[in-house]
Amino acid sequence: MPSKIRRLKESAMESCRFRGHSMNKFRGSVWSTKCSSLCSDCFMRVTVNPNPAPNVIDIGGEAVALNCRGPQED
Repeated sequence: MPSKIRRLKESAMESCRFRGHSMNKFRGSVWSTKCSSLCSDCFMRVTVNPNPAPNVIDIGGEAVALNCRGPQED
């Protein structure tokens, strides 16, 4: 399992970098195997799930699908 989640994280980070994101470290919960990372500029997220249910993807989120919008102003 550790190698699978590591592979998913590396693949997710590569996709996010391709989209121009500056991703933070992955964070997960104690009771779940899913973990996520947030772009420090636009706050889009990527989530990895090493054990997805049927018809659920293992890498998902806005950060792998959309280009970074840059720092967000309040």
